[in-house]
Amino acid sequence: MPNKKALLLGSTGLTGGYLLRLLLESEDYSQVTVYVRKSLTIEHPKLIEIIGEYNNINTAVEADDVFCCLGTTIKVAKTKEAFEEVDLHYPVKIAQLQLLAGSTHFLVISAMGADSRSAIFYNRTKGLVEDALKNLPYPSLTIFRPALILGNRKVKRLGEQIGQWIFMLINPFFIGPLKNYGAIKASAIAAGMLKRANENSKGVQVILSGEI
Repeated sequence: MPNKKALLLGSTGLTGGYLLRLLLESEDYSQVTVYVRKSLTIEHPKLIEIIGEYNNINTAVEADDVFCCLGTTIKVAKTKEAFEEVDLHYPVKIAQLQLLAGSTHFLVISAMGADSRSAIFYNRTKGLVEDALKNLPYPSLTIFRPALILGNRKVKRLGEQIGQWIFMLINPFFIGPLKNYGAIKASAIAAGMLKRANENSKGVQVILSGEI
């Protein structure tokens, strides 16, 4: 019988949507909780929806594993401050709450090039998230650093679409060490997150595209 419980952040996003389906299908989880702004309209005995805004979350839920697929863009967020709220403050805040509640494994999607000292705002923000999470005493922390994520997004972004077309052409040439710089499907990241969650590795694990 399944005995683990999961909390998924970002279930309406590209990777989060794939991961939600995998978690609900998994025999390893008896309960999957998601934070959403409005109902997903999914009927499933494992699924628990908590509807509201992330900035109003001040209590934890029962979960062994926390999967964080949160992410936005400057175009959507409008300002750097709003971007940081979604990509930095929400993940760290919930990680803190869940740690105090007994969660033992935090899995998060970061990005290739994440570095808290980077001059590039996006990379610096992702690096700050990683640093903050590493300072929390989770028994297990798994950080995924994909390069470009491939998939059909609900919101079409011209730059990303062009990037996907280019990477689909050149991806076969990313072999050996270069494989970590190749594009990867969102579905593959979701599957990789679930796989790593069930490996029960201890400490901090950083997973690059080629290893997912």
